[in-house]
Order: sequence, then structure tokens, then C-alpha cells
Amino acid sequence: MTETRPSNSYDPAPATEYNYALNLNWLNRALYYSAGVDVQLLKHCPSYDRVKLQGIGGTVMATAALAFISGSYAFYTVFGPNPVDGPDEISFGWMLVACFFGLVWSAVIYNLDRFIVSTTGHGDGTDTVTLGEFARALPRIAMAVLIGIVLSKPLEIRIMKTEIDAALKSEQQKEAKKLQGKAKEEHELAVNKLRASKDDLTKQKEKKAQEIQSFRQEAQRAEDAYKKEMDGGVGGRGRGDGDMAKAKKALLDKSNAVLEENTARLLPEINELQTRIKAKELEIDAEDKKLEVAMKAADEDAKKLNGLIKRIEIAHTVSPNASKFLTAMLIFIEISPLIFKMMLTLSTIDYLTENQKRLARARRGIEVGHVLDANGEAIVDVKHAKYHEADLQATRTVGKLEIDRQLTVQVQEEFTRIVSDDIRKNPGGYVDRLPPAAPPATS
Repeated sequence: MTETRPSNSYDPAPATEYNYALNLNWLNRALYYSAGVDVQLLKHCPSYDRVKLQGIGGTVMATAALAFISGSYAFYTVFGPNPVDGPDEISFGWMLVACFFGLVWSAVIYNLDRFIVSTTGHGDGTDTVTLGEFARALPRIAMAVLIGIVLSKPLEIRIMKTEIDAALKSEQQKEAKKLQGKAKEEHELAVNKLRASKDDLTKQKEKKAQEIQSFRQEAQRAEDAYKKEMDGGVGGRGRGDGDMAKAKKALLDKSNAVLEENTARLLPEINELQTRIKAKELEIDAEDKKLEVAMKAADEDAKKLNGLIKRIEIAHTVSPNASKFLTAMLIFIEISPLIFKMMLTLSTIDYLTENQKRLARARRGIEVGHVLDANGEAIVDVKHAKYHEADLQATRTVGKLEIDRQLTVQVQEEFTRIVSDDIRKNPGGYVDRLPPAAPPATS
């Protein structure tokens, strides 16, 4: 018999008198889809089940909305302009980018929440959360708690923005002072080294200048003695007369020669030292300018202490109780559908859902099976189920192929028998069909 009904349909024939009117506008469809329920089954469920599933779906959608707000603000805080001093600069370009990534983040959270809710099942049917069902739901609860923590942090720093900005400004000032102090220390070390080198060069220059001055003074004394001798000499001798004047003239010439010789030798060295001293002064000026740049850079680096992680850390410091309360609230919103599903007693939708699953397996001839592990616990796995429809199809296909094989063998045997009988009766008719013999090989 050919099955014309879709495999995912539910046959309401036995209970048509219990069909309820189902008003599926876009909001109800969205709520039921978020709750992971088959809307075809809701036609046979009372209003209690619809309200319950609408509440579960609404919680999933509300979490997605919070994820959009949280994700958009987080992306804008990380990548967009976010000054602490003065009024906030709103960048509509970055706002659109943040909203786009917020939608992506919201879709991810929505998909995870819908998966968690739709795969949780219906618990053990009691109105209390037993230890067994809590243990079974623990992985899903842990995932929901993690999602709640992630969602709460951007909202947390947005709610406490004023307090965070004030504390963040103080942190930035401390960081700026720390960086500027380090820059000043490095500048002082470099400048002191340059100044010490400059002082050493200055001393060498002054020493060489004093040497020239001493030779100049020596030449000046020789000149004064010679002039005095030429003006009358000692004891009233005539000007320019005598051996004494000649000796003093010779001494003057020698002193001038020594002066010129040492001046020619020391003056280039003095000039070189002066050049090196000037270079040290330029290096000191460069270090001063470098300090100004480092001070501004330190201030800019301190202002970069404005990221999402830093704001979260400050939020925990500024108001730890508010931070914990907000995080707990988001975690509760996130795990509430799971807890409520475990606390709800079994209702019509639960039985219809289980019945639909069994009907789908029964229509395809699937029998659920299990094996026992080492501890005697049942392990339900798709590999251990019995697939009667597939087995029947395999039996049909394999049987048909086996019959074809047997018939082919029988035909071949019969054909061989007929040809053999004919050869025995008329061998000459087959001799002409034989291939000619090969000629003998020649050396």
C-alpha cells in the first residue's frame, strides 16, 4: 500500500473532536519556532500548552534581543570611538558596523538557545527538579550559564558607564604618570651621559687652549724684554746695541716660532673638540625634544587603556555587588527555560510529541534497541536499532540478485551441454572454425 501522507504529518483522525482553533500570526509562529515545537501538534493541544510554549519561546527571543544589544555595544566599544574626556563622539558608520556584528552575535545566541531548549526534552514529568534530570541537563545548563555571563558583561559596563569612566580616567592618569616618569628617567640618564661627555671634551679643549696661551705669554714676555732692551736696555746702554739685544731678539724669534708651531698643532684639535662639543649639545637638544614626544606618547598610550576587558575589570572593582547581581540576572534568564521545563508536569504536547516520534519510526519499520555496558547500563544507539524496512528491502534486492545469478549459471550449463552434444554429433562442422596452426619457426 502506497503511503500518500507526508512523513512529518500527524494523523488527527482518532481525536478530531478535540481539535482547537490555532491562530498563527507572525508573532505566534516566531514564539513557537523559538520554543522548538511542531505547530501541527498544537492544533490538538489546549491553551495551557500554547501559553507554556509561548513563554519558553519568548524567553529565547528576549535573550536574543539582549544579545543584540550586548553584542552591538561590545563591538562599538572595542572598535569604535569611545573617548573618556568630554562628550561621546557618535560615529554612525561604526554604529552600523556594530549593529551588523550585533545581529550576527544575536543569531548565534538565538540558535544556541533554541538548540538547548528544543533538545532538553520534558524532564521526568514531576513538578520538581530531581537530581537525575538535573544531572542529565547539567551540560546544557553549563552552556546556558556561560552564555549568560558573556551577555551580561557589555550590559554591565553600559549600565555603570559613568562610574567606570571616572575610575578609568583616574587609572589613565596614574598610567600616564608612570609612563612619563619612566620616560624622564631614560631622558635623564641619556642627558647625563651626554653632558659628562661634553664636559670631558670641554676640559680637553680648555687644556689645549691653555697650552697655546702659555706659549703666547712666553712669546709676549720675550717681546717685552726685547722691546725694553731696544728702548735703552739695562744700565743706560744704547738702543739696539750689544750682544744682549741680539740674544733677546733670538729668544723672541724662538718663542714666536714655538708659538706658531704649537698653535698650528693645537688649533685644529681645539676646533675638532669644539665641533664635537657642538654635536653633544645638539644631541642634548634632540633628547629634550625626544622627551617631549615621549611625554605626549605616554599620555596617548594611557588613554588607550580604554578597552572592553579593562572596563569589565573596573566594573568588578567599582561595584562588585551590582556586577554580580546583573550577571546572576542574565544567567537566570538564560537557564530559566531549562529549569521550568524540568519543573513542568507532562501535558498534552509532550504525549503528542512522543507519539509522533514513535509513529515516524513505526511507519518506517524502525525498532529501537540497546545494549548493556560493563556496568549493566543500557546504551541506546542508532547502530543497535532494528531497521525492518531497510532489512526487507535488502532481502528483496539480495534475493533478486541471487536468483539472477542462479538462473545465469543454469543457462550457461544448459548452453554448454547443448553445444557439447552438437560437437559430438558433427565434429567436422567445428573443425573449420579452429584457427590455423602457426608456421614452424625458422633459424
